[in-house]
Amino acid sequence: MTDFSNDQGTGSVIADVGTFAALAADAATVGGVATSVLKKVTVTVVNGAAAGTFTLPTGTVVEHYYIDTPTAIPGTPTNTNLRLGSAANGEQYVADVDVKAQGWINATVVYAGRKPATTVHYTVASSGGTAASQDGDVVLYVAYAVPV
Repeated sequence: MTDFSNDQGTGSVIADVGTFAALAADAATVGGVATSVLKKVTVTVVNGAAAGTFTLPTGTVVEHYYIDTPTAIPGTPTNTNLRLGSAANGEQYVADVDVKAQGWINATVVYAGRKPATTVHYTVASSGGTAASQDGDVVLYVAYAVPV
């Protein structure tokens, strides 16, 4: 398996997931055939908040942003929102998605999120409850294709 992430350990390619036929046309517009990859980024929430970045290869075409909360965020937050964007605290790719409950989310990808910048910013922020006890992990999976 080829690791296209080049992100110094903040995320990793966990599997080749086949070819997304729907992405081939988009990839062709940037000069190649799509090779599909699933990238995993673990976001550690401390005191109800987290922020950081991960990188994607130039020319990436995103098919899905999947979000997994393996264990509910404790501390009874009203909500714990995750957003993805082209800048810190941005929502250009995925607007606020409540990730406080244990579960799996297939986030809605806005058009700008299909062809993101190489650096993607994530922000997690809780509101309500006891922030000091709102610790946990949220795992982000990015299914994307790169031109080859």
